[in-house]
Amino acid sequence: MRITNVSAFLLIILSTVTFYSCEKVERQNEQRIAKGAVSLGGNLSVAISSEVTSYLPNQISDAISSEIGLHLHEGLLKLDSKTLKIIPGLAKSWSVDNAGTSYVFTLRNGVKFHADECFGNGSREITAHDFEYSFRQLCSAEAGKAFETTFRNRVLGANEFHDGTAETIAGVTVIDDYTLKVQLFKPDPSFLFVLAQPSTAVVSKKAIEKYGDEAMVGAGPFGFNSYEEGVMLVRNPEYYQKDAFDNRLPNIDTLVFKTIATKEEQLNAFLRDEIDIVSGLYLDPVKQVLEAHVVDFSGKAPKYVMQRESESIGYESYSIYRANIIGFENNFMGYRDFLSVQIEQ
Repeated sequence: MRITNVSAFLLIILSTVTFYSCEKVERQNEQRIAKGAVSLGGNLSVAISSEVTSYLPNQISDAISSEIGLHLHEGLLKLDSKTLKIIPGLAKSWSVDNAGTSYVFTLRNGVKFHADECFGNGSREITAHDFEYSFRQLCSAEAGKAFETTFRNRVLGANEFHDGTAETIAGVTVIDDYTLKVQLFKPDPSFLFVLAQPSTAVVSKKAIEKYGDEAMVGAGPFGFNSYEEGVMLVRNPEYYQKDAFDNRLPNIDTLVFKTIATKEEQLNAFLRDEIDIVSGLYLDPVKQVLEAHVVDFSGKAPKYVMQRESESIGYESYSIYRANIIGFENNFMGYRDFLSVQIEQ
């Protein structure tokens, strides 16, 4: 039986309409030439237990919307999918003063929003001014819970801006196009994790003005495509990150999130080949699947893989996925990152 373990990790704070034409979707599926022993292309379908409540960062406050938001959007920082440590996102580096209250972020040059008709059917480079606008959106009166769990009582001037007593956020300063300064009330070790949440991701003013609350134009590894078979995201061909062999990520072409309410229904859909991954399974249903499909988990070329998500005493959860899926990581907090996942052809 093939089983992989995921180590315990530190607790995280987890709590746009990009229209791709049929022609663009077809281009996503054009064959790419892989460098190194990497499989490129393929379509991945995963289950979510409820509908997405919002795709707009300042409205994201639940786990399902956060998971999709992490793939559609990106902020200054993000989490490494294996170690769950803070790593650079759209900011390539940052520094903090000795008092622990003043952060300076240096943005990557040349990173762009998803291509969209709000930019004249092209894309546009992201600057520090976009983050200043995005943080104003996050601190607006409409932001609600996303503001409460991120900038309230953390960022200098955020409360006043939210309450309407200030026109700007005193603690957010654009130094130049690629440098952003953020000042806090007091030292807060959790602040970098706050900046890895999808609710603090960058958004485009043009997209918000054109689409309002329906905006899905982000800067993440995937862009929104359709609702035909669930929430279908397609590979962002201009995403900045590359793997060790210089292949531009993500590896897969499409990522589909299908709403299937219960774990029993998700397992049945998995066994019918309708989805590729089921996560958050407790031991009893896993045992039943193993007993009924022991051959599929055995041998040198198993059909399925079972991955343990937690090693906590008294708590065991698992993911089951197809054996041709490489590089999938998950844990009992439900953090799933499909950026580096490969599907062996």
